[in-house]
Amino acid sequence: MFRFLGKMIVWLLAVVGVFAVIMVGAAALIVPRLVQKPDPLPDGMILMVDLDQDIAEGDEPISWLPGEGGDGMTLRTLLDGLERAAADDRVKGLVARVRSPAMGIAQAQEVREAVHAFRANGKPTYVFADTMPAAGGGTLAYYLASAFGEIWMQPSGEVGLTGVAMELPFAAEALSTLGVTFESSARHEYKGVLAALSEESIPAPVAENMGRLVVSWFDQIQAGISAARELSLEDLGSAIDRAPLLVDEAVDAGLVDTAGYIDEFREALAEAVGDHPRLSVADYMARRDDPESENARRIALVHGIGMVLPGGGEDGPGFGGGTALRADDLAAAVRSAVEDERVAAIVLRLDSPGGDYVAADTARRAVAHARERGTPVIVSMGNTVASGGYFIALEGDRILASAGTITGSIGVAAGKPVARELWDDIGVDWARLAEGRNAAMWSLNTPFSLAAQRALDKRLDAIYADFTARVGAARDLDGARLDRAARGRVFTGADAVDLGLVDRIGGLRDALRDAREAAALPPDEPVVVAPYPAPLDPLDRLMRLLESRGVPGLANALAGLTDDDLRTLAHLIGLVRPLVTSLDGLAPPPSAEPGLLYRGPTRPSGAP
Repeated sequence: MFRFLGKMIVWLLAVVGVFAVIMVGAAALIVPRLVQKPDPLPDGMILMVDLDQDIAEGDEPISWLPGEGGDGMTLRTLLDGLERAAADDRVKGLVARVRSPAMGIAQAQEVREAVHAFRANGKPTYVFADTMPAAGGGTLAYYLASAFGEIWMQPSGEVGLTGVAMELPFAAEALSTLGVTFESSARHEYKGVLAALSEESIPAPVAENMGRLVVSWFDQIQAGISAARELSLEDLGSAIDRAPLLVDEAVDAGLVDTAGYIDEFREALAEAVGDHPRLSVADYMARRDDPESENARRIALVHGIGMVLPGGGEDGPGFGGGTALRADDLAAAVRSAVEDERVAAIVLRLDSPGGDYVAADTARRAVAHARERGTPVIVSMGNTVASGGYFIALEGDRILASAGTITGSIGVAAGKPVARELWDDIGVDWARLAEGRNAAMWSLNTPFSLAAQRALDKRLDAIYADFTARVGAARDLDGARLDRAARGRVFTGADAVDLGLVDRIGGLRDALRDAREAAALPPDEPVVVAPYPAPLDPLDRLMRLLESRGVPGLANALAGLTDDDLRTLAHLIGLVRPLVTSLDGLAPPPSAEPGLLYRGPTRPSGAP
């Protein structure tokens, strides 16, 4: 009897949990539909931004379900908001908080440039941090903070401006103790994406290449802080070598302006800029009062984010917490932009470490076809555009990258683990029945045969030849110049410009301006920047999620609801919310991230 009751309780809790998740998702998507019109913007306001929140590529939020990413804002919303606010007389200043930012260095550079542009309009900027811990990305936190006109820190904090470190694991010896080896081939010596599994220690070419990345990032960070804080590189280097610094030490070194608590910061802020309403950048953009015209000329903004994979994805960005660059989806988005007569140019925003070669070629061909049809394509690179991601990018009329963008990796690698010794050790015998000499070449039970290795090498040689030939043609590189840019090397954006792989340093806003120029649009003509494909209606997104999660009946029910029904559902959600909050408190906390600015590639980028 008690066992039966226990099972019933567990079942009921599971049902309540599923219902609660659905209700929270519904609240996030249905309630905005019930709001007729946002409040008008006040005559005077202070913009607020939390630089620790997730900053997403793309035009969809990071996530909207509990446990799937938390709060966040798109990079475009942040950059557009700062640019718009800089020219808005109602905005009196910008205030930020930072501690342990989640963004990458290239994104941070775009944010810093936007803050500098805001300051250039004569508007004050302030940032507050209780601490910038060395164990929580303190270097990147301070790099962001240095773009602001005034830096406040809590007296008990620390300034973890310790520099840049990269750690790369090499697990071949550990795998061998388990009876597993990893066989791989690469084109060429700098293509180290699989070396972590096949080598016992870092190969010399990989160490050379990764070491250059660290040096380039460190130089960029030092130069940016030195210019912003008007410190000599010698004095700044001395402070970095003594970090993490106490706040008083940071004040003495000219890195922090004021040591004070948050209440003191707020009082000083009100005295400096007045007691105006405070709005987040996201709220400011949601309440903007200059509606876009449907018939205006357009710059299509197409995002390609994540590992390059074949086919299309039903869910797209934001569902399930994962993102992939699906070749068919990107090709369809580019094609729809080309076929829209309103579109004058395309900005292709990429953030991808690479992936499947055939999929990358599908997406690359779509970009090339757009140019053949007469639509200019400007490529904007995010944190990483390497390997297959760069294979897609090279077809752009112009390629822009941030100084810290990881790019290049013109090469290819493939391999497999072999667990033959493991099976022998535990007494497992595999019987093989096969027809065809190479039918089992990708079996994990035996190494590549000589014939299989020859077939693999032929494939890798063909891919590398195609990759380098297309790079050479698109970027006007040949001979020794092409060889220096290829062989699997990765570069920062700053180095990639010098090598000819990137046209110039610039972020998303620069790419949009270049697109306008490439389309020869008059400077005074109104232009709409529109995402392709257009984001789904919030209710459609919810119904698609429910269908993908196996509850199409609920999706159909929601589709038939009237606005009155939705208001009733919203009321029900309000009643359920306290229970959801209680259940959410039982969830385990997220694991802490190591305090390194960059830990190196952790996902294989495949071929190329």
